[in-house]
Amino acid sequence: MSRPSFDDLEHPGYSETPGSLRVFFDTEFTGIDQRYPRLISIGLVSEDGLRDFYAELEPEGYLPNVTPWVRENVLPLLDNGEKIAPIELTQRLGSWLAGFDEPVQMATDSLQYDWPMIQAIFYSNKIWPANLDRRPLILAQDPVFNLAVEEAFAKGLRRHHALDDAKANRLGWIAVGGNIEKRVRFSI
Repeated sequence: MSRPSFDDLEHPGYSETPGSLRVFFDTEFTGIDQRYPRLISIGLVSEDGLRDFYAELEPEGYLPNVTPWVRENVLPLLDNGEKIAPIELTQRLGSWLAGFDEPVQMATDSLQYDWPMIQAIFYSNKIWPANLDRRPLILAQDPVFNLAVEEAFAKGLRRHHALDDAKANRLGWIAVGGNIEKRVRFSI
């Protein structure tokens, strides 16, 4: 799965969409400095913490491109459960998101890396869930947020595991009272 360039982002940065349920997400991929990193795993958790989604992709699609850092810090954390093909990820994730009875806005702390993966999952197969906002909520890195995230890892969540990172970001969002938007402006 190739990552669209940052210039291809349909909506490069937005704040919270009123009336939407937030779903916190994180991805793990083959390398941060790669032009087209490959997705390894993805984790999502609803803002109420009651629903989550985790998937790992088939290693044949990414293993040849894994950097040494990812090999040491990400691959050992994989759950080693079922591995799925990218098209199956699109279908399963789309169904999971469609299962929410309200509009969904995804929240990320990494617009540059995580959001293009979401776009690639759905755009590459020309399927975008009807209830999914095409604009992510960008989680600002403020001291209270960061402290809560670090505390979550200290209490057992695994850093660089997609689902645990998503859960940590949710806890950071809760720590700041659910008011953690970052307005991003880009000149075009």
